[in-house]
Amino acid sequence: MWTRLDPYKSSLILLLALIIGGLLGIYAPTFAIRLQPVGQIFLNLLFMIIVPLVGISVMSSIAGMTDLKRLGRIIAIIFIVSIAMAFIPAAGIVALALWYNPAQGVTIELPKSVNSGTGNMDFVSMVTTSDFIGLFSKSNILALILISIIAGIAIGQSADAGKRIAGFLDDANTVIMKIVSIIMKVAPIGLGCYFAATMASQDAGLLMTFARAIGLFMIATVIYYIFGSTFYSWIGGGIPGIKAFWRNAIEPSATALGTCSSLGTLPVTIRAGKSMGINPEIVDVSIPLLVNLNKGGVAMIAALKIVFIFSVLGLPFTTETFFLTMLISVLSAIIVGGVPGGAFLGEIFIVTTLGLPMEAIPILVVLGTITDAPATLINVIHDLNATQIVERFAGKMPNTSMTNSLPITEKMTG
Repeated sequence: MWTRLDPYKSSLILLLALIIGGLLGIYAPTFAIRLQPVGQIFLNLLFMIIVPLVGISVMSSIAGMTDLKRLGRIIAIIFIVSIAMAFIPAAGIVALALWYNPAQGVTIELPKSVNSGTGNMDFVSMVTTSDFIGLFSKSNILALILISIIAGIAIGQSADAGKRIAGFLDDANTVIMKIVSIIMKVAPIGLGCYFAATMASQDAGLLMTFARAIGLFMIATVIYYIFGSTFYSWIGGGIPGIKAFWRNAIEPSATALGTCSSLGTLPVTIRAGKSMGINPEIVDVSIPLLVNLNKGGVAMIAALKIVFIFSVLGLPFTTETFFLTMLISVLSAIIVGGVPGGAFLGEIFIVTTLGLPMEAIPILVVLGTITDAPATLINVIHDLNATQIVERFAGKMPNTSMTNSLPITEKMTG
């Protein structure tokens, strides 16, 4: 029994710490407030590493992927499908959350003023900076991602010089991941203390909002799993495609729920794809890429987190906020969620991009931790659907020489 819980060990420990912190905040608020500096130190450590983590990880990943440029058509289709499969569930969960507000009128008071949701968001400043030094600020994560993608492409196209730099980036990425792993050893203590201090001044009714938000996500996941998968299979192969998918969907679904890891499920997903009758060459090329790029579950929970935090902070969810939510969700699915070992990067990405206070991070972590397994399920199972669609529109792979060079990196969440 305990062996089966191993994939959930870190999540369960973190969740337990957050629960203890929440209870301390409710029943021992005076003591809980004194714990805030401990949590602040942990969050500051994460913020200090976020810029090199994002920059090096994204550049390293993109530099490696440019080796696949000869596969042009199939890679383009994978990107288009991945963006669509991130946008659709994100937009769907936003609509559901706006229709059924999980906060139900419960609001929280945070000590720092919030600049988001005012309708004055400057998109130019979000995606660019006026000088290079601005990229070293955590407030410019979108700009950092954009320039890192461009730099990664340039490195991949720079022949021998690019290979030397790519090798250095791989080594630097290994060191950065080790730093993150060291910091994350104290995550339960740091986030537990911060959450305790946050809850100390809040209404106990806030706990019910978590239950409503999580319940909404679970229901949405079941609906999207059934009807979304069926729809995507129909696009990929019509009625025969639907039948082939559902005959082979159970094993990868169960493995995804058991491991909470798309990478851990990869061998089962590849076997299921071939059992569905998809061209083995398409399977071998597409699924390893889709593991990194196609994460609808990540987009789905990212969108819910944004709607939820706006609701509990009492901020207006404007049309402009909706489009920014879609952008953040898609980037979370395709880029942020693919950064290996980047725990809590999604939460930090949301908070810094939207100008929210750091106190929001533990609140978002609660949602992300509990919904990790169903989000992974969506990530994994729709890799099979995406492969069906790729086969339909790309046909037989013209060149299989690149199959063994695909970069496979663990993702942050699910």
